[in-house]
Amino acid sequence: MSTGRLEDARLLRGQGRFTDDPGFPGALHGVVLRSTHPSAVLRRVDIAAALGVDGVAGVVTAEDLARDGIGGLAFMSTVEAPGGGPVATMAMPLLAGGAVRYVGEPVAFAVAESPAAARDAAERIAVDYAPEDCVTDPASAALPGAPRVQEGGGNVVGELRMGDPAGCRKALDGARHRLRLRIRNNRLVPHPMEPRAAIGLYDAAGGTWTLHCANQAPHHGRAVLASVLGVPKGRIAIRVGDIGGAFGGRVTPCAEDALVLYAARRFGRPVRWRGERAETFLGDYHARDHVSEVEIGFGDGLGIVALRVVDHANLGAYATPFGIPIATTTGNRIATGAYRVPVADIAVKTVLTNTVPTGPYRGAGRPEAIFRLERVLDVAARRLGIDPAELRRRNLVRKRELPYRVVSGLAYDSGDFPRLLDRALALADWDGFAARSERSRSRHMLRGRGLAYHIDSTSGLSPRETADAVATREGRVRLHSGTQEMGQGLKTTYAQMAGAIFGLPREAVDIVQGDTAATPEGPGSYGSRSLYTGGSAVAVACETLIQRLKTLAALRFEASPEDVAFADARLSVAGTDLSVAMGELAAAEPGGEIRATGGAEAPFCFPNGCYVCEVEIDPETGGVRIDRFHGVDDSGRIVNLPIAHGQTHGGLAQGIGQAVLEEIRYDPATGQLLTGSPMDYALPRADDLPRFQTVLDEGEPTATNILGVKGAGESGAVGGPPAVASAVLDALRARGVEHLDMPFTPERVWRALR
Repeated sequence: MSTGRLEDARLLRGQGRFTDDPGFPGALHGVVLRSTHPSAVLRRVDIAAALGVDGVAGVVTAEDLARDGIGGLAFMSTVEAPGGGPVATMAMPLLAGGAVRYVGEPVAFAVAESPAAARDAAERIAVDYAPEDCVTDPASAALPGAPRVQEGGGNVVGELRMGDPAGCRKALDGARHRLRLRIRNNRLVPHPMEPRAAIGLYDAAGGTWTLHCANQAPHHGRAVLASVLGVPKGRIAIRVGDIGGAFGGRVTPCAEDALVLYAARRFGRPVRWRGERAETFLGDYHARDHVSEVEIGFGDGLGIVALRVVDHANLGAYATPFGIPIATTTGNRIATGAYRVPVADIAVKTVLTNTVPTGPYRGAGRPEAIFRLERVLDVAARRLGIDPAELRRRNLVRKRELPYRVVSGLAYDSGDFPRLLDRALALADWDGFAARSERSRSRHMLRGRGLAYHIDSTSGLSPRETADAVATREGRVRLHSGTQEMGQGLKTTYAQMAGAIFGLPREAVDIVQGDTAATPEGPGSYGSRSLYTGGSAVAVACETLIQRLKTLAALRFEASPEDVAFADARLSVAGTDLSVAMGELAAAEPGGEIRATGGAEAPFCFPNGCYVCEVEIDPETGGVRIDRFHGVDDSGRIVNLPIAHGQTHGGLAQGIGQAVLEEIRYDPATGQLLTGSPMDYALPRADDLPRFQTVLDEGEPTATNILGVKGAGESGAVGGPPAVASAVLDALRARGVEHLDMPFTPERVWRALR
């Protein structure tokens, strides 16, 4: 059943409650002073003039944090250091002490009665920098003799090795056809409508903190901040209101989240911080930024015989909490895509550079892995003189081969990849391209068509989620979940599910999220995991609550629970006129509520699909226009069709943004950020996007969770960029251009044509 979203009316009327909306009497305001150098020794941080500003409460420096035992933001790693052993790199400090390592790194935190006073104070802090050499490119940073980003070690801090190097080398040496390609995956910055903000409160009597922020995984965030502050996590509560976009960029806390908590205790008042739009570019975690060497071999029938990848992944100046896993294991779970690859050798080096640290962003590593694979397949098809769709068809895993174990060790459990390919080609009228190309040519335009087959692995720190279902005296149901609504319609989806189970209108279901004190522990929402784990837990909690209601009704009626039926929020005894409303049962219980807990464990799911894109390019200007975009996605069973389509289209918008518009760029000589505002970093607008024609195929539900769902949030960001690249390079190949790195801006395309 498909329904509209419950969230929309309130948000469209301006009644949302975002992080910076709540008022706290007596609150102070914080402003971060950021480094203007990419690499420098900090000789001195003089705050004397700042303390003289009227209304300033104080200035926090690295010395203050060290004196009070405040730590850095620790990272996790799923790989070892090169040569073995644990990854050895420093935790990301809240404020730089001794040295700065990227432009934008926090150096001091000025706190005052007003934002204006805090800004004035921050501007009066005198910092004596001793600049040093810097490096911004991951491949360059990995070379011997490159400037060291951190003391005491090289810039390559971790390495993933996966597959069979010797077997892959042998297969490539014996391949009938063999080719190499160097690919750069451009650096991006997640850019939500709502800039980051945080409000910290401290209760001196109880020694507890409350943080108001926009966070996709509040329980995980609480654990990270507890480690930073050196206190048990029970002393911290995180509360999340509405979130104006997250896209992975708000999975883990940033320095400002911890700084407002520290400052709230130090100054004895609530402390607020709100990032300016420019701070999105300087202070939010960036994403992507990989340089890959890909080598592939084919046999006589053009079946893939081996795949070899050497990838340099840019961590930035520090490893963020999720930075290393995303660059390595998370992304390369599906390194061989949906194809039969008998042997592979995957090597990913995680590299420090003097740039903003990188972290999660929609797709989190899988867009990089799928892009490099789809690009090399496209180049192979052109060189070998075969239709790109046919080359993929010959190599896609067949349904009869499932479960199919891939090089990462995971097994694809369900899907019909060739059928989805053929369905997408038919939807896009693949065979009718020649006529459309001729019409473009008559207008002196270059036209190209392309496709990409994508597969994803929905993920999380844990495959388990828990939910609480509560029946209230008012006859309503309340659900408590550790997953987090951030614009993707979770409240609607959960209410729709619970309403169907209890026989209630969805408006009679209340959803509680975003409060670590009121929701069960859970990994949170990212990696398209919310419905397949969180939704499964909600379903189990609802069924568990119904069983408890039946037990209570049986006691009231002196009947067996097996004889109690439940329908439309009423319980009745078969063969009698005995019945009671759910709300009446709840009213008789202490507190007027009946609660049940349910948990669900769901291993990896593998949403997949095929996208077909057609573009027109103006050879005089290099301008790229996406004319047609078709796709078929296998997201498993669909609970709410409009929401699932919205997730697909939103992902495609961001994927297309990466392909043709977006790129964070640094000056390699100076380490200065060149794209520090929306004037320099182009975000997609409605008129940059085509009218998507996408289909959700429910023919292959998964058995890895009780709902049969696979996830829909990442697919567009994973499959969109290679589909667009395929079409652009198809249009340019008539002019002799075989490969070009994203984004395909007019300038880059114009230069390639000349």
